Amino acid sequence: MSIRAKGQLVTERVVEMMERVGLDPRYLKRYPHAFSGGQRQRIGIARALATNPEFIVCDEPVSALDVSVRGQILNLLVELQNQLGVSYLFISHDLSVVRHIAHRIAVMYVGKVVEVTETGELYQDPKHPYVEALMSANPVADPRRKVERIILSGEIPNPANPPPGCSFHPRCSYAQELCRQQVPALEEISPGHRVACHFASELDLRGAVR
Repeated sequence: MSIRAKGQLVTERVVEMMERVGLDPRYLKRYPHAFSGGQRQRIGIARALATNPEFIVCDEPVSALDVSVRGQILNLLVELQNQLGVSYLFISHDLSVVRHIAHRIAVMYVGKVVEVTETGELYQDPKHPYVEALMSANPVADPRRKVERIILSGEIPNPANPPPGCSFHPRCSYAQELCRQQVPALEEISPGHRVACHFASELDLRGAVR
């Protein structure tokens, strides 16, 4: 195959990817500075899809975008997943974003997973005190609904020098002596629902407001 023919194939593939992520192929020869933040994110998605992957790591893919553009990019990712069957490892600090796109969620604290389960179950019935606090901080769209915010005291421990026992115990209102002495294992408390808390099955935590 000649160099010209190869170049044509590459161009056709680029145009195909641009159209798949909602970019006008007429923008093919634009310089990077001529694209908006949302368009640049679409370009990043197109590049990730170019090799036909089965698995994509999305590390804070919408954190720097405006709210309206953020919704467009999230909807695009969901649409592409439905079309191509690709799997995402979606990393985010925004609970509303995670809820929109994830089927299963793993919540981490100081570098360790403290709870992992299906998305709906995590929001309705959290079992780890840290997750309960996160849920209380999630904005509620209905102004008539009042949510009591859980304010965690103290600082996040240094991951290189965590406290003994459960790393969350210095900030946990439910902590007992066992929590200060022994690191809790990530144990299954119901099918597919794992929690790293000594008292996960005993605590009555508040779920998210629906």
